[in-house]
Amino acid sequence: MAEERDLTIEETFAALDELIDKLESGKGSLEDAFKNYEKGMGLVKSCNEKIEKIEKQIMVLSAETAEEDDGSQF
Repeated sequence: MAEERDLTIEETFAALDELIDKLESGKGSLEDAFKNYEKGMGLVKSCNEKIEKIEKQIMVLSAETAEEDDGSQF
């Protein structure tokens, strides 16, 4: 699997789905389950960081648009 930071949000969700399926299947050792859980938590953290970054970009763009709208009315 690619490094979590290199995945898109969609790829991260797909990787999480795959890990969830493995965990829910109950197959494998306890160590494997723990490793998969640990990977999943890393993916969740990475995804949250990406979403927060996108939200900040949207806020900046929204603020810029609002400023442009305010300036064009005068």
